[in-house]
Amino acid sequence: MISWLDRQNRFKSISKKIKAFFLRLGWKETLIFLSFILLALGFWLLQNLQQEYEIEIFIPVQYRNIPPEMRSTEHYPQEIAAKVRDKGTVLINYTWLRSFQPVDVNLEDIRKEGNMQVSRRTIEAGISKQLLTSTSILNIEPQTLTIAYTELQYKDVPIEVDIAVMLEPGFQISGSMTVDPGKVRLYANDNTLDSITNAKTVYSEVKKVNQTKQIKLRLKKIAGVQMEPEEVTVTIPVEEFTEKRITLAVTCNDLPDNYVLRTFPSSVEVVCNVPISRFRELTESDLEIQIPFREFEARQTAGKISLNLTKQPLWVIHPVIIPDAIEFIIEQNSQ
Repeated sequence: MISWLDRQNRFKSISKKIKAFFLRLGWKETLIFLSFILLALGFWLLQNLQQEYEIEIFIPVQYRNIPPEMRSTEHYPQEIAAKVRDKGTVLINYTWLRSFQPVDVNLEDIRKEGNMQVSRRTIEAGISKQLLTSTSILNIEPQTLTIAYTELQYKDVPIEVDIAVMLEPGFQISGSMTVDPGKVRLYANDNTLDSITNAKTVYSEVKKVNQTKQIKLRLKKIAGVQMEPEEVTVTIPVEEFTEKRITLAVTCNDLPDNYVLRTFPSSVEVVCNVPISRFRELTESDLEIQIPFREFEARQTAGKISLNLTKQPLWVIHPVIIPDAIEFIIEQNSQ
């Protein structure tokens, strides 16, 4: 048996002989020698690559247009293994130099056809169009794609917008924000749907707003639920506002015929902000301070009552009543 030390000595002896050989040739002769070796190796490789070989290539699978009411009951294959035959030069291109486009699986079209399966012929067609005509497909695995799924129930729910709007000075929101669409369809099992009353948007901040603005907001994901659509368009009506003052009387619509109500003062002033475009539109008939008789009766001893607007347009912002309380007397009619 050759010992480790003997092997080491033999290796050193061979290394010295090779080194001495190249030293005797000189650097020019060495370079020429290596060039011939590389040239011979290149010819040998080229000749071998002209022969046919078989290799396995892997093509990704892309599933698209998945209907929201469909839920997969198993893991779909993410790639297809194809065994192909061609010349070595072509196969090197497939292996090292080329990336393959996914085989496209349109689940919406497959579902309409009523057969939730992608045939071998369809898969091969998706692979063949990416290969040279000289390449033969020997086998593919899996040979068909079976789409197993369950049908989900659905429910339409309103959308709650979670948004903070920062307005520039002098501007206000001039009405209700609108959401398009106003409802979202949720797909899930019955137990999950029963516990959901609405869908919320992802929190968003909009800054320095000085005109009506539309923004797209994504809906918050809910575990085990698919949404259609997944985002909505929110319209924020914004206008420049100005101050307006209106004199208004305090009324009581159910005052008994045998009573007389006297207020001090007899009228108050309402100061509010309104959109410039509606400045002329706002009149006394759009505002109202109406107090039921029972509230006057309840405060008759004190003889003073606080005031609040009981009617106002949505676009009237921050109304202030001056004064915010009045004194009153209830007198019985002698007639």
